[in-house]
Formats: sequence, structure tokens, C-alpha cells
Amino acid sequence: MLKRTVSFTISVALLLTITACTIQAVPAEDLGAAASEAMDSESSAAIDLDAVKSYALENAAQMQVATAALADVSQRYYDLVMEAAKADGDPYARIWDENQEEVHALVVGARDLWLEASTFYELDEGIVAGVPSLVHFDVWIDAGPPGSEDPEEALQWQLELPDGRVLESPGNFFHNLLEPTLWGTIPEFTGLKVDLDGDGSIAVGEALPEANMLLGATQGLDDATLEMQAAIEAWDPTLEDALTALVTMIPTMNEYFEQWKESVFVSGSASEAESFIAVSRLLDIKGILAGLSFTYDNIAVLVSDSDSQLDQQIRTDFDTLIAYVNDLYAQEQSGVQFSPEEADLFGTEAQDLATALAALVAQAASDLNVTLDLA
Repeated sequence: MLKRTVSFTISVALLLTITACTIQAVPAEDLGAAASEAMDSESSAAIDLDAVKSYALENAAQMQVATAALADVSQRYYDLVMEAAKADGDPYARIWDENQEEVHALVVGARDLWLEASTFYELDEGIVAGVPSLVHFDVWIDAGPPGSEDPEEALQWQLELPDGRVLESPGNFFHNLLEPTLWGTIPEFTGLKVDLDGDGSIAVGEALPEANMLLGATQGLDDATLEMQAAIEAWDPTLEDALTALVTMIPTMNEYFEQWKESVFVSGSASEAESFIAVSRLLDIKGILAGLSFTYDNIAVLVSDSDSQLDQQIRTDFDTLIAYVNDLYAQEQSGVQFSPEEADLFGTEAQDLATALAALVAQAASDLNVTLDLA
């Protein structure tokens, strides 16, 4: 899986007036007087961890609507291919020649549903990947590598395809399985390269998916999403969960910006990436930060009770980081294609902002004597 690393080693200038903090395990009964008073104050009642859970559930529910529809579309596509396979010749060439309009609609529809599901997941990722009891789903659905690439970090699981093949530790559903299948970036996941947009040439990403891979992976994603929904429903969120998610997930900009740099959105035709072709990684970062910001908003009153200046600085730094990413995405959407060198610079700047912000949140946790699970 993608390691979520937390580093508080940044320049004094970036940390501003924040001193280095060490988070120690403190039993609940040993909470300091200031924190205890804050916990018991009327204003602390405004902490709404149920709102964070509801937010996660709402996004997961919308994601599952999309994954169920995606599985249905994939079944229809699979049925077309299997019917065509009864005759001689390439079934993908046959369905493209004989049912091009229907096949085009199914493939484009499947891509749109994949994007819809992924977008709702990204709004939840900061929470799911940051809460220890839920992180398994991030590895399985969105972030874990295939066992062939990273045996130590890969999640050990199997995906059985309709034709009986069993894939061992194949990575995550969104980016290792479905994105390469729907956009034809891995040959064995691809049925046939075709001129999908009808412009007279076949560019990167124009392909018909291999039907067994598509159906098996979409059904698997829908099952995984349902399991994630159940886990979120059973989750009893704590202040420790919220602060752990923030401190874990805020300072992960480097890995996302590196993936953005290597994708077609920055490297263009020179990109060799099999994933992150469908949508800019910047949009994913926007979603993650939205979920994390929402989480902080619902616990901020407790931080403010303890240290109003610290709360204000956290809010200011959140706004700064979000605005930074939003501006880059807006420029990209307007037609600007940044160079890999620029992407490196932006990634460094975003990581510096994020690391400073995470240090502030860690300071708040320390002030409140909240133990964080950062293992």
C-alpha cells in the first residue's frame, strides 16, 4: 500500500512560532485540567463526530450507487462480448463492427461511473485512510500496490474473474485494476484498441476493455464498497480518530504530486503511467483536503477552547493549502500543462504547507493530551 508517512522535520520559518511537539500516551483519567475543562465546557458540545461519520456515510452511499451501476453496465458489456465469442474471430472486433454505437455508450458510461465512484471515494479518503480501523479499505479500494510490485506492502487478497482466472494480490480496484482496464493501459486488461472518439486515430486511452477483467473487477469493487459502508456504519468515531486522520493524511502531498508529475496530465505522451490517466491527481487532492477540512471543522471548537490562536492558525493554514491546490487545478483546467520540473516545485511547496499544518494539528492534540495512533 501507499505508506502514509508523517514528518515534522521542516524549517523554522515554515513552522512559524510552532515548537517541536512530542505526543505521548496519556491515560484518559490523567487529562490535564485545561483539557478536562474544555471537554466539559458547553462549547465543546459543538464537537460533532457524528457529523464526520454522516459525511463519510453519505459519500460512501453515493459511491456505492455508482459502483452498483458500473457493475450493471459491465455485465451488459460482458454479455455482448460473450455472445460475439460464440462465432469465429475476435469478439471485440465483431462487437465494434456490428454494435459500435451501443458499445461506445457502454464503455463511455462505464468510465463516467468509475469517475463518479472515484470522486466520492476521494471525499472520504482522508477519513478512511487516516482512521486505523478503516484504513484496510483504502489499501483494498484505492491505494494498495500489486504483490508483483511490492510484496511487503501489498494486501493479500484474491480476485476471481468470470472465466475462472484467479488474480493473487492484484493491487487496488480503482487504479491497478479498473482504470487500466477501462482506458486500455495494460495489454492483458485490454480487449481491443479502437478509435473511441472517432477522430481517425487511436490515442492513449482509446480501447475496449477485456470483458472478464471489467466484470470481475467492477463486481469486486461494488462488494468492497458495501463492506466499507458497513464498516463506517459500525464505526464509533473518537476525537483520537479525527486527530489521527488529520495528522496522518494532511502531510501526504509528495506522493500525490509525484503521481501527478508522472501522469499524462504533466508528462504528456512521455508518460508511462498505467494509472491516473482518467482524471488529474489534483482533483483527487482537492477531494481529500475537503474531507479533512470538514473533519477539522467539526472538532475545531475544542481546539479553540484550549488555544484560540492555534485554532485560527490551523484554519488559516488549511485555507492556504486548499487555495494552493485549487489554483493549480483551475490553471490546469483552463489549458495550462505544467512541466515535470514545475510539478516537482509545486509538490515541494504543497508538502511544506501540509507538513506545517500537520504540526499545528499535532500540537493541538498534544495540548489536549490526546494520544494519536500513528503506527
